[in-house]
Amino acid sequence: MKSTHKCPKCGTNNIIEDAMAIDRGDHHSEEELSVATFRTPEAFVFKGKLSTTVSAWVCAECGYVEFYADSPKALQST
Repeated sequence: MKSTHKCPKCGTNNIIEDAMAIDRGDHHSEEELSVATFRTPEAFVFKGKLSTTVSAWVCAECGYVEFYADSPKALQST
């Protein structure tokens, strides 16, 4: 959807781009939704968390949603 600007489900071009995906935390706090990977996931502590926020692309006709990492290269261990 992000590259074609077309909904893969219904085919419309009526797309809402880069909508903020919100996650609810403790005490109903709101945070931007994020994804994470770890440099050393087998470590007991100091795993080396790598993360980025996520944006949503939403079809304004049928409601289909796709999520995209805002900084996907930030998830790769160097």
